[in-house]
Amino acid sequence: MTFNLNRTSQQHVIALALLCVLFGAGLPGRLLNLSYFLLIILALVALFRKTGITTQFGEVYQSFKLLHWAMGSMLVALILSQIAHGHLYLPSFNSIARLATFVVVLWMALNLKIEQLRTVQWAWVAGIVLCAVQIWFLPRGYNGRPEIENWYVALASLLGTFSVFSLAWDEKPSKLSIAIHLLGGLCGIYVIYVSQTRGVWIALPIFIILGYAAFVPKAFALKKIGYLLAAVAIVGVLFFSTDLAKSRIEQAAQDIQIYAVDKNTDTSVGVRFQLWEAGWKMIEEHPIIGVGTGDYYKEALKEMASRRVLPTDYNGAHSHNELIYSTATMGVLGLVAILMTYLVPAYYFSKSLFNQDRQIRAAAAMGLSVCAGFMIFGLVDVLFQYKECETFYCVACAVFFAFIGERKKQLQPDSRSIRNNP
Repeated sequence: MTFNLNRTSQQHVIALALLCVLFGAGLPGRLLNLSYFLLIILALVALFRKTGITTQFGEVYQSFKLLHWAMGSMLVALILSQIAHGHLYLPSFNSIARLATFVVVLWMALNLKIEQLRTVQWAWVAGIVLCAVQIWFLPRGYNGRPEIENWYVALASLLGTFSVFSLAWDEKPSKLSIAIHLLGGLCGIYVIYVSQTRGVWIALPIFIILGYAAFVPKAFALKKIGYLLAAVAIVGVLFFSTDLAKSRIEQAAQDIQIYAVDKNTDTSVGVRFQLWEAGWKMIEEHPIIGVGTGDYYKEALKEMASRRVLPTDYNGAHSHNELIYSTATMGVLGLVAILMTYLVPAYYFSKSLFNQDRQIRAAAAMGLSVCAGFMIFGLVDVLFQYKECETFYCVACAVFFAFIGERKKQLQPDSRSIRNNP
């Protein structure tokens, strides 16, 4: 029996894998991971058989070296840190290594037709609707919050954002298509609101600004800025004037006041403050290579507890801040790596945010929402510790870069080099 896929069949399988990865973000479990590994297997098969491939791997790598190295920088920092500590902790590679496969996933996406890339929009809509249904049926805690991980809500907020932004990918969307996309957006708002995840709420104004840029040509012209400010103000008033939102904000303010008076850590805000303080002390004492990952980091937390920087009964896995955690565990290399992971893709996306073509602007806005969203969510959590988040970041960025490149080639058929795209 031989494994043989012609170009069309291979494209369909790649597109299906991308669909499943992005839909799987709305379904915590195995679908996302299985689909990701299917993409990698397809890439290996294509690399060795060289069948059904229109864009060569070497061309993709050479065209965006800085981007690929940025996405792989976390892995490089981790390897160097563990070498410096003389300690190999394999579980820590399980999630971080996925970012480094960005070049492979981008290569797969660039071998799809733009029509196939457009189909992923339905994965976002289906994924966020599924998220909303799941959260509706989840048991509630003592404060009415659904029992769900913060990283799941973060990914759900991006799925809802993509559902609305991807309307711009259709030249003339039907009324049914508009209704379905807006349903996805409403489901996203529902998930963000009901989850009571304040760290995700902070990102809402950024998503509104990016959406405005996607749909409005020359959005930041002075005569149009008023509309943007009005949109942000209206959404802010409607959202934060509700009893639930006011309650969560007031609770955060009370927690801060309590912590300022007696260092009380019996609140979510208090615990985070002490974790940040402990992380900062680790950085001060180990600025170059950090304290290390795995058991080394656990031992560092125990030491901080013995010095009464942390509660003696704290058994958490990270510092609830991506920048602090990366720097504390991997030193200055970790700080540089996490900043490159956020900022280099964001730089490339920003170059297309003001393009005259609405579809390109929308793809750039979605890409920037991933980068900015993860950066904001990372202020209160460590998303890159979860393999689902690593996979989502890698695949979503690859899809948006590929769409921008394919759309530019569609508008300029004579431009075949991907170096000019995106």
